[in-house]
Amino acid sequence: MISYITILLFFAYCWGVGFTATYFLKKPDNSIEKHLLNLGIGLSVLPIVFILLNLFRIPLDWKIIFVLSLAFPVYHFAKKIQKKEFSIPKPHLKRSDLIVFAVIIIAAISFYIYAKGAFGYPYLEDEDPWGHAIGTKYVALEKNAYDPVIESPDKDIDVVLSYIDPYPPAYDILMGVLHQTSPDLRWTLKFFNALIISLGLIFFYLFAQLLMENRNKALLATAILAMIPSYMSHFIWAHSLVIALLFPFMYAFHKGMEDKKWLFIAGIITSSIWVTQNFEQPIKFATMAFIYVLVFSLAYRKLLWKHLAAILSGIAVSFAWWGIMIGKYGLPKFLAYYGGDVINKGDTVVLSSGETGFEPIRFIVSVWQAFTNPGGTASRTYSFSDFFFAKGQNMINNPVGIGVALSLLTLAGVVFLLWKYRSSLAQKENAWRSLILFWLIFTFWAVNGLNFPFSVARGAFRSWMILAIAVSLVAAEGIFLIKDRINPKTLKYGFLGLVLIGIMFTSGWQKYQVNTSIWSTSGSFTDPSEPFKYAVWFDTIPDNTKVFTFAPRDKLVIGLGKFSCAWCQEIIDFREDIIDRDAEELYGFLKSNGYEYLILNGPMDYSFYSKELPPENPEEALNRKYQDILNSSRFTAVAKIGDNAVALKVN
Repeated sequence: MISYITILLFFAYCWGVGFTATYFLKKPDNSIEKHLLNLGIGLSVLPIVFILLNLFRIPLDWKIIFVLSLAFPVYHFAKKIQKKEFSIPKPHLKRSDLIVFAVIIIAAISFYIYAKGAFGYPYLEDEDPWGHAIGTKYVALEKNAYDPVIESPDKDIDVVLSYIDPYPPAYDILMGVLHQTSPDLRWTLKFFNALIISLGLIFFYLFAQLLMENRNKALLATAILAMIPSYMSHFIWAHSLVIALLFPFMYAFHKGMEDKKWLFIAGIITSSIWVTQNFEQPIKFATMAFIYVLVFSLAYRKLLWKHLAAILSGIAVSFAWWGIMIGKYGLPKFLAYYGGDVINKGDTVVLSSGETGFEPIRFIVSVWQAFTNPGGTASRTYSFSDFFFAKGQNMINNPVGIGVALSLLTLAGVVFLLWKYRSSLAQKENAWRSLILFWLIFTFWAVNGLNFPFSVARGAFRSWMILAIAVSLVAAEGIFLIKDRINPKTLKYGFLGLVLIGIMFTSGWQKYQVNTSIWSTSGSFTDPSEPFKYAVWFDTIPDNTKVFTFAPRDKLVIGLGKFSCAWCQEIIDFREDIIDRDAEELYGFLKSNGYEYLILNGPMDYSFYSKELPPENPEEALNRKYQDILNSSRFTAVAKIGDNAVALKVN
């Protein structure tokens, strides 16, 4: 169910915070760009605001966020009205407005594609979105983002809330705050995830036109980025937000070349980036920022130490989250959680080789390996065809591929840039051209971390999205360099038309196919049709109805819009020996905790409890347990869900 009030609130939060944060700064002359920049800066500042509120135990409540967002804008405009200084500007359409409208249309088309795909099936895809659903629900109800203390013999980091504590929780906080005014959790996640990705294209345009000092080039780069298959999908995860934050950060960072006060905003956004995603993208973004500092320092013959200070101070502020996490879990366990050669053994950090003692050099190397490990759930070595040929069937979390036309245009861009500016790339006016070339090298290397002798970034397959950013900038510049050599003028437009058609059919169409196809979902389900059947039945009961699954599959209940307290200690404790409980005990527990339905799913329950059932005949023991429940007058079977599951009403 569409929540129009939540959509309005989202824009109010973002615009209000952006207006407040940039009030004393010089913004674009174009009034539309000015308001769009407010949205981008506001969305980028909100994450660290959430973390600071959480740090001081101020509830993460939408009403508090609303007041904080609009307090200063309301005060400002009230004073202007009081002084009779407020007036509505007369509409005056400029050429720059038309370009901005074109960018907004690109973002709208992107949103349509992402939303069409996301709402093309009634469930959440794969595994990560279900985890974010639990985190979203937790924040919406508990109004804080610290993991509850769960007592369990096998307790470790990340027991229940996969994307809260120690994972930086800004994405789940944002979705949780939005969910407080939008009862339909599935709609909230699908809609706003697609919206954030699409708004990122607008923010990219604002940065690109500032960097390239040419709105036409920025418009072309935005159109290219929107069509690159490897630039984002509608997959619901924290990357959707963190990538959108990169562009306002780079805008503020580059704006700092002419107005140092913008670096204060860049520092704030840096801290937001570092509390939004789990090190991988923040470290890559920091590397891109350091490359910027290096290139522009050489071009301007001076060290941009204030830019460096903005990055480092932003990272320091992010310890409002990371410092708490290290203190809570201890440095050894914290480092162990993030992989590499470092593992946790009791209270001592040792190497995975099993060596005893502590060697500082080896320890530093191990930490470096943890943060540059190119591996990941889907990382692999890539071939020429992976880049050159975009495919309509692809990965869902981060598709791969650039496309035939765009690959050739990017190569042409590199050649023309190196040829035309071969003796002047280090000069001030061409510093940005050098920057996009170095970004292309870094991101290409990051993607190919498993191909090269050593890696420069963690998570190779998650680097495709930032490679797409560099590709769009280099390709756009290359296209304009070629266009400028074409005469007469009519042929220039013909060339641009052919370029866009070529990109559309060798990249854009494949991206459309991937993002509008039916995606697979959680491995908890036992067959491909089961999630559809679950969704059909779940939609027959009101949102947030309490539904208990026999096995701990609360993420499925929450992700389908109902509720089960996955993080409640009594629920966790009860399930530890649920196999030994009879129907009467089960009923009493569910009734006392307000559960209205119980779901039994043989294969799903068996996969979780098989080791706790009698080894001589576990299937028969589980069936006896089921019969005890089904024969009890305390429960009434109300629906069969597919071939394996049954929904029971708790009488």
